[in-house]
Amino acid sequence: MTWYSNGVAAFGFFEGMIYDDDCHESFDAYRSFHNSIPKETIIRHIETLPIAYSSLRTYDLFTGDELGNAGLYNDGPFTFPIDFLRYYKAYDIGIPPEYERYLTDVIGLSVTGDGSL
Repeated sequence: MTWYSNGVAAFGFFEGMIYDDDCHESFDAYRSFHNSIPKETIIRHIETLPIAYSSLRTYDLFTGDELGNAGLYNDGPFTFPIDFLRYYKAYDIGIPPEYERYLTDVIGLSVTGDGSL
């Protein structure tokens, strides 16, 4: 995760992605994140966020298949690429602890799995 001077934290920009110089995180490092909030609850929350689409195309890190337009999710002080949700759904990775704390403390997501917002 990278914190910028304007207070924005960027995460999920994995090495090999098309998002310029921001892509320096290791995909495998996200395998070590074990979250308390159930994955399904986090996915439902992210799917409610608006997407800022780009005209750039994005490609799967592992297959090279075209995924469609690139874009970003913005959630409070956090920003992450729309590709992240695809990998989060398909692979055994977690979200950074700082984002999980934001989801529980600020957004109010429940660790019980009831999907409360």
